[in-house]
Amino acid sequence: MRLPRLPHLSPTAKAQLFGLLVGGSLAVLLVNRSDLSWGLFFIGWAGAWALGEKLFGARITGVSDGNAMVIALVSGLMFPWVGVGFAALVEMLRP
Repeated sequence: MRLPRLPHLSPTAKAQLFGLLVGGSLAVLLVNRSDLSWGLFFIGWAGAWALGEKLFGARITGVSDGNAMVIALVSGLMFPWVGVGFAALVEMLRP
């Protein structure tokens, strides 16, 4: 089986996509097993992604040096886990 090529994405976008896939898969597994709220998880994930794009987006867009690749990979891994943390925190604060 041949994997699809992603020629239209920059190297930093590919690094962030890889981080999102790996981090998202592990975060979804944890949310599923720990019975956290899916809605809170996705709200936290989307909020982290929007804030990250605002803070780091201009710095790494169109740049393919090593630092931009590391920032893209780490941010891609981090976004889903912020969603997990947000869901866990709100679940703990519920009466």
